[in-house]
Amino acid sequence: MLLENKKRLALIIVVLFVFTGLVGYQIYGNIADNRARAAKMAQSSTVAVEVAQVGRRDIEPKMIFSANLEPVWSADISAKVDGRINVLNINEGDQVKAGTVIAVLDTNDLQAQVIQVQGNLMAAQSSLEQAELDFQRYAALAGQGAVSTQMLDNARTKRDSSAGQVKAAQGSLNLVQEKLNNANVVTPRSGIVTKRFMQAGTFVRSGSAIVTVADTSELLAKATVSESQVGSLKMGTNVQVKVDALPDQQFSGVIARISPMAALPARTFTAEVSIDNADDLLKPGMFARVEMPLTVHTDVLAVPESSLVMREDQKTLFVVGADNIVQQRVLTVGFVENGWAEVLAGVQEGESIVVAGQNKLRDGVEIAPAGDGGQ
Repeated sequence: MLLENKKRLALIIVVLFVFTGLVGYQIYGNIADNRARAAKMAQSSTVAVEVAQVGRRDIEPKMIFSANLEPVWSADISAKVDGRINVLNINEGDQVKAGTVIAVLDTNDLQAQVIQVQGNLMAAQSSLEQAELDFQRYAALAGQGAVSTQMLDNARTKRDSSAGQVKAAQGSLNLVQEKLNNANVVTPRSGIVTKRFMQAGTFVRSGSAIVTVADTSELLAKATVSESQVGSLKMGTNVQVKVDALPDQQFSGVIARISPMAALPARTFTAEVSIDNADDLLKPGMFARVEMPLTVHTDVLAVPESSLVMREDQKTLFVVGADNIVQQRVLTVGFVENGWAEVLAGVQEGESIVVAGQNKLRDGVEIAPAGDGGQ
């Protein structure tokens, strides 16, 4: 019995010893792994980035506005009289000259009205001739004392009334004749038919649009300009116009008009840029960007646009300090053009800044700089 207890105790001691060894080995392994991880993190805390020095250069600023292209002239061509359209051979996209007949209306009713009014005019003229003869007769008799003054006055009144009836009949004839002449609907200006609203056979009312004609030989780029920008615009300034539909082409324009009064409540102004479109490459309704060059800023402090980092609504960059520790600074930026940003405040000439790899940085990180260190 005593022997069995000793064997059991020895077995327990062996098991405990083995268990203790395993636990110790596991603890040692975890410590080694932590040390390796810490060493790796220490190595990775140094971030490789590209740096350059802040220097000076010329900045050629531009003001860029979004605009819509519109024809220099566009109008709805409508009939001046009511009538059914007999002829309408114009289609959308057709070129028309000034005076071109757009549509021809049915004239049967108007022709009948002309004949009727002409008859009324002839009857009024006959009445006037008879009234004039009667007046002359009564005037002669009144001179002889054969008729009373009242009879002479009545004859004069009848003559004058007949003259008025002739004028009224002549006016009615002119009106109906003008309506007959307007049965041919013409365009007052050369252009292109951009929209057709009616078909042949449609009864059209006076003033209803039949087609829209636009002069697209010259287009206007209408841009909305802020209150702070309008002071930089001048009539007659040459600008460049680009459209998304023709990305490889650039068009010349001239500022033709600047609205004299701000539109409320936004307090914006409209600037119209005239663009020659004799080649018909541009189409009304296209989206355009107007670029206006401003005065060149010479020898100004500038940094690459790629170095800028947005923090909330502020522009910042990373400046390399002592021991290659970076500091994130807020900048005051002027014009940004052609990949360069004019710096008004925030860095000094000759300081080293990070121009690539900023997405891996935060304030106070150590870096491994690369690059020639100059602009």
